[in-house]
Amino acid sequence: MKYKLVVKETAKAEIVEIAYQYEKIQENLGYKFSDAIDVALQDITVNPLGYQIKYDNYRTKVIKPFPYLLIFEVMKKEVIVYQCFVGKDDPAKLVKKK
Repeated sequence: MKYKLVVKETAKAEIVEIAYQYEKIQENLGYKFSDAIDVALQDITVNPLGYQIKYDNYRTKVIKPFPYLLIFEVMKKEVIVYQCFVGKDDPAKLVKKK
């Protein structure tokens, strides 16, 4: 069963900014990041409960091959994405944006 995807505006803005920064580093790298985000979003809508709860009620999805995580929560039949987070940063910095 596929869940409804909700991506918060703050997460959308973070994703756009990260893609922009990657594009400045190397041509088409921003597009590759965006494609990796699309794959990750599709994965979490198909099987969100397959990802371990890491912080409170939040789950994470690694954006391969990039060093970022999507921070999301499953509520009823929705997957809510709150952040695109640098994987090496301290998880205590996670901002809960309900």
